[in-house]
Order: sequence, then C-alpha cells, then structure tokens
Amino acid sequence: MNRKSKVYIVGAGPGSGGLISLRAWQILRRADCVLYDRLIGPELLSLVPETAELLYVGKEHTKRSSKQNDINKLLIKKSRIHKTIVRLKGGDAMIFGRATEELKCLIGNNIDFEIVPGITAASAAAACAGVVLTDRNTASAVTFITGRTASGKKTDIDFKSLAKLNGTIVFYMAVENMRQICRKLVKSGLSAADKAIVVSNASLANQKIVSGTVSNIAEKCAKGNIAPPALLLIGKNCISRLWHNPLFGKKVLLTRDRLGNADFASKLSARGACAVSCPTFKIKDLTGKKEVKQIIERIKKFDWVFFTSPTGVKLFFNALKRLNKDSRIFASAKIACIGFETANALEDFGVSADFVPKKFTSSDLAKEFIKKYKPNGKKILLLRSAIADKLQLPGAKVKTVSIYTAEKLPQNCHLERSEGSLNGNFDWLTFASSFAVKCFFEDIDPKSVQNIKIASIGPTTAETLKKFGVKPTIEAKEYTIDGLIKAMMGVTEPRPLGSGNLFKNYD
Repeated sequence: MNRKSKVYIVGAGPGSGGLISLRAWQILRRADCVLYDRLIGPELLSLVPETAELLYVGKEHTKRSSKQNDINKLLIKKSRIHKTIVRLKGGDAMIFGRATEELKCLIGNNIDFEIVPGITAASAAAACAGVVLTDRNTASAVTFITGRTASGKKTDIDFKSLAKLNGTIVFYMAVENMRQICRKLVKSGLSAADKAIVVSNASLANQKIVSGTVSNIAEKCAKGNIAPPALLLIGKNCISRLWHNPLFGKKVLLTRDRLGNADFASKLSARGACAVSCPTFKIKDLTGKKEVKQIIERIKKFDWVFFTSPTGVKLFFNALKRLNKDSRIFASAKIACIGFETANALEDFGVSADFVPKKFTSSDLAKEFIKKYKPNGKKILLLRSAIADKLQLPGAKVKTVSIYTAEKLPQNCHLERSEGSLNGNFDWLTFASSFAVKCFFEDIDPKSVQNIKIASIGPTTAETLKKFGVKPTIEAKEYTIDGLIKAMMGVTEPRPLGSGNLFKNYD
C-alpha cells in the first residue's frame, strides 16, 4: 500500500462546471486518478490533468453498470499506484450517494481519505426552478427521500407522516415510481391540489422543468418525456419565483474562451437561463516574450497607452506583478481603453482610464480620440490581441505590441459539450467576437443553427456572421456582455409556470 496515497470522496454538484466547490476544483486539478459516475460531464473532467487516469464507474438503473464491489476493489488497487485518487460523485456524496460502502472499504483497508461536500441535487433543482425549499410561514421543514432503494426495491416510506408535514418534500430518483408516490400521498391525506415541480438534469443543457399539482404531475412528466436524473418537489412553496424573467429556462450556447464563458454563464444563470459553455478558442498569453518585457521597461516614454480588452488588462498587470512592478510604471502616460468592461478591469488594479469612447470599437476609439486630443506627434502604445483590427491614428507615432492571441480549439471539443446537436436543443447561440464566429462556422454548417436565435455583441461580429450566411436575431446596442444579455431579454417572451406547462425548451 502506498502510505502517501489519499482518496478524496468529492461531491461534484449537479453537473454544471460552475457549481463545484473551490476545494473540489483544487483536488481535481492535481488528481492522478479519477473514478467518476454517470452524471459527471466533460466540463468537470476537463479540469483533470491530461496525464491523469480516468475511470468510468457509473451506475444506471436500467442498464449494465459497475457493481459496488468492483468499485471498491478499484479504489484499493489505485491507492497502491497513485498518490491522489478522486472518487467523483454527483451532487453531495453523503446524500443518496452510496458513500457508506466505499467509506467502509477505505477504513477497512487503512486507506487515508477526505470527504469534500458538494451541492446536493435538491438545492440545485430548487435554485434552477426558483423554488424556496423552506419558508417560516409555509414550509418550516424540508424532507429528502429516495424514490427507490438498493437494487431497485420499493422504499418503506411513512406516507401518513409526510402528508401531515408542514414543509417541502423532495424525492430523489422518483421518475419510475412517481405515480405511485403521488397516489399514496393523496391517499394518506395530502391535498391533490398541492403544488408539484419536477426538475430533470438541473443546471445542465438538457434541463427540463415541469410544474403542476400532485394529481397531474406524473401525467405531465410522461407527456414531456422526463427521464432520470430528476427530482420531484412537493409542497405549498413549490411555485417558481423566476418565471417572470425573460431568460428563465432558456438554453444558451456560449462560444467565448473558457474563462470568458464562465463569466458569461454566471450572469445568465442569475437570470434563470441554462448556459452551456462551448469554448471555440483559447487565449494564449504573450506577455512572457522579450518584446513585452522591453516595452514595460520604457513605457513611461509614451504619451498614451491603449488597452483594447479586459483580457489584455489582466494579462498585462499579471506580467507587471511577475516583474515586481506596478502601475507606477505609467508615470505621466495617460490611458485609453475600449469599453466599460475594459475600464472596469483597469479599476480592479487601481487605475482609472483617462479616455473611454462612447462606442466600443477600435474605429470609434480612433475617431473620438482624434477629435478630442488631436494626437499629431504623440507617442502611443497599443497593447492588444495579435488578431485584433489595426488602429488608424494619422499623425501619431503608434507602437503596437501583441500581449496575447487566440487559438482555435478543435470543433469536436465543444460539439461534445453541446451533445453534437444544435437545432431544437438551444434557444440562443451567442457570439462575442468575430473570431468566435470564424472558429465556430469553420466546421459547423450554418443550416444547423437556422432555428436558433443568434445574438451578436456588436456590428463587427454581426457582419462576420452575415459572411457565413447567418443573420443575427439581435445586436447589442452596448458592445459588452451585459449589453448582449439586455438585448436577448428584449426579444424573449417569458413563460409562466402557473398553467403547469413545460417550458418552451421542451414543448
């Protein structure tokens, strides 16, 4: 036995890459071996080092799957080989996660372990549906119950006690026995008119939400082809508080780089949308190059320094930190930037922009700057992406330095994340740059998105879309992610839950 080895029982949350804990993220980033369940998606597995061993040990009720004893043997075997072993489970491993058997195995074999909690499916499903699980007036308690037990046996549930409970009831793994569960609850005294909501694949691209009552929720789920994993929530409090949001329940495909998608996704999730990260390119830092280091040493000789994106700002100031320098290097040089997001990125480093154009493009920056400052003879340093458009400033002495570039990712990378299908599976396809458009449609037939609303961050991106034969549904007036979201909300009709209908995504 490798005495230095350690097994981490990690709760991965409901599946979305943005809903794991910082501790889970840290452990996955240094894992030597990962044994993962059926509900763990590629977004989470992409965090694991390329050298790590990935072992699928998923369990599926209706199909052949890994036996628990085999999983236990694998844990013992891999502990003898690797230092950091991760047992990655959906939700929280300690809540209906079959952790007991594995913990007994680890303890019995004197294997060191650590339990890392995750967001349990009940919390995730409630959040995605806008349901408040507890309320001091209507739901003083919440009860978690499994809809089935080991080997698919029927649960020994005290339905009479549940029917009298002044709270919310959450059934895990309840799809198969939903009719029986609802019928027994009503027979035990629960009102057939009590509210019920079913959430399938909470937080994921194929999330489905069905609302109704205890008397009709099973029938509605059958019509909506609801399949596991799904949770059944019952109680007076099971009414969505998010239905009025125009983006609630909408599936949105994001095509920025990974970090850009994460920021975009968090803003969409706050509005009830289901965001799917499909990065089309990656950012490559160029600040380690000799040219960048040299320009930093003589930056005070310039009259103006131009930043064109938040990414450029962050990479540049990270480079300053590595060189033990800070914003004092700018000396008397003034700073201009494109867009409020770039200006806000500067503010994060304690620097205020001296000039921000009203419109957020390179050409508008040049026009407004020339009109206001008349830069004849001025020395200007342009810090930008290697693929950005050129900046025309007649009369000025412009020095252009590329501090980062973008590289196209293999198309199959993001096709895998979007399940290889676009039409019918997404409400929105978003583009925040011309480069993302080019990367996406180099391998994707534009006809495959003809039934999806297309959102463009600005006119330049819109023109690139048109070159591929794709007409944008909307174009943001403010060329920022916030502006893009506002534009999307302006043309999206909300769908109330009161009637118990399926969301538009799943009609």
